[in-house]
Amino acid sequence: MKTSLEKYREYGRRIEDLIRPATFPLAVKIVRPEDEIAPEYKRPFRDLGVQNFVCQNFKMARTYGWTIAVTGADINCKLARALYGWDTLTDQEREWAEDFSVGLYSKDRETAGKFGRHLYALDEPFAGLIISPLTRTKIVPDTVLVYCLPAQAMRFVQGYLFMEGGVLEFAAAGRVGSCHEGVTKVLKTGRPQYVTLGNGDRVWGGAHDHEVMFACPAEKLDVLMEGLETTHAAGLRYPIPQYMNYAPGFQASFEKAAVQRAGGTIEKK
Repeated sequence: MKTSLEKYREYGRRIEDLIRPATFPLAVKIVRPEDEIAPEYKRPFRDLGVQNFVCQNFKMARTYGWTIAVTGADINCKLARALYGWDTLTDQEREWAEDFSVGLYSKDRETAGKFGRHLYALDEPFAGLIISPLTRTKIVPDTVLVYCLPAQAMRFVQGYLFMEGGVLEFAAAGRVGSCHEGVTKVLKTGRPQYVTLGNGDRVWGGAHDHEVMFACPAEKLDVLMEGLETTHAAGLRYPIPQYMNYAPGFQASFEKAAVQRAGGTIEKK
């Protein structure tokens, strides 16, 4: 019988086989007592000598293959600190955040204030989070993150809806993507998310222009994988098997010019 870790590692291998993402799928776990953080896990402040952003640690884990643990001592992103409960924003800080958005993300103060209504913050005390490549995960995840192409995310959506039906509903703000929609929103709603990565993910988190994210709560991963395997067997594949069985041709004007350039060497049927 497989252990829980072996099961999730096998899911990671199957995702890599069926979806072929360019970087490692990630297992992410919220830990409450800090003694769940093993000494060998990388720590940004201790091992790199910096406080950084949560999205930077996702990038390192998915490209370097590190297992990384982050706590409030490691993170200096003010919004992430508020979302994860490491800081309680004062009224003055909330006003500053809204003022910061005006002229950048929002046309005025009233518009800026609407954004906060759609944020999902963790409201239970916890020590931090552990991020580990899924194929070699050191932890049983709470959520699984896959940075991928839109066509690869499409396959996840198809697999999930094969089992659950309906449509996948998600929101996009062009900001606060991976740390919020990939983790805290997934944990609070219990539903998968198709994540449009924002400027933070791309400027500091190293996400490329072509990347999006699919995030799935761990309790839904069995459903997702069954749907992914079944739809793959039925013929929905990645890479997309584009239709190639046709005789190619040219626009009439292009063909006429080609014949003239060829000086009669092109055989006309």
